[in-house]
Order: sequence, then C-alpha cells, then structure tokens
Amino acid sequence: MHKWYLAHCRPREEDRALHNLNNQDIEAFYPFVEVQKLYRGRKVTRAEALFPGYLFVRADFQVTSSTTISSTRGVRNLVRFGGNPCEVPAELVYDLMCHCDSEALREKLSDLPSCGDRVRISEGPFAGLEAIYQEADGDTRAILLLTLLQKETRASIANTDFTRL
Repeated sequence: MHKWYLAHCRPREEDRALHNLNNQDIEAFYPFVEVQKLYRGRKVTRAEALFPGYLFVRADFQVTSSTTISSTRGVRNLVRFGGNPCEVPAELVYDLMCHCDSEALREKLSDLPSCGDRVRISEGPFAGLEAIYQEADGDTRAILLLTLLQKETRASIANTDFTRL
C-alpha cells in the first residue's frame, strides 16, 4: 500500500532528488513558493522551499525497497523514528499540494515590507528615523512616509537604506 514518507536530502540537492525519484517512477513532492526578496537592493522573485532539505516520497515498501529511495542521488536517507521510516499523513501532503503556492503564504515568507509596515532608515540623511512603508518606487527604491517637524512627508529611499521593524 502506498504511503507518504519524509526524505532528507543532501544540501541544495532537492531538485536533483525529485528528478531522480521521478525517473524511477516514485512519486515525490517538494513544496516551494515563489516570493519576492531584496537581493542587492533590487526586488527579485525566487522559489523558496517550505522545508529546506526535505521532500515527501510516496512509495509502497512491498514493491520498492527503502534502500532504493535512500540510495537515489540527492537523497541522504529517509527520516526514521525507532528504525522505521516516518509516515506522513496523506491529508497533510495533499493539503500542502493545494496551498503551497498561495498568496497568503507568499506574503508571509516575503522579506519585503507591505503597505503600512514600520521601517527604520539606516543610511543617508534620514538615518535612525522610523518611517511607514507606502509603496515600491521601481525595482530599487521605495516611497516612505516620514514625520519631519510634525509634518508627514513622502520620500523616495533606496531599498538598501532601510529595514523592516
């Protein structure tokens, strides 16, 4: 009977393990989500793993040996408790399949501030001041709402010059 198991992968080889397991007709699932991150001051979209270093494998150990999975390139071994491979409830895996690329999850994993978030300016003439993030101003800058002399002012600040609180 097919059941879902958890496999531990070699560092940064989850894609290789997924590809090699699929080549052996073993169903595998690697949950990831595409999020926007700041990289060198620019907004970039990247695929980020929900569980780095792990993937879910669906197998029947009466047909496929656990050593076949453990010896697959990219897989370090199956996660075991008491010598037996760890079974993962199928409902959990199917729920992850349905929700792993949801908008709410993207927002949660993104390191970019959203409208209304408080930020601290670390560089430039406004260094040390707190502001409220308003919106992106291209790929490398953002519009921040500052309070200067009891008056709210909008300023365009480089993405590298502030951090979210």
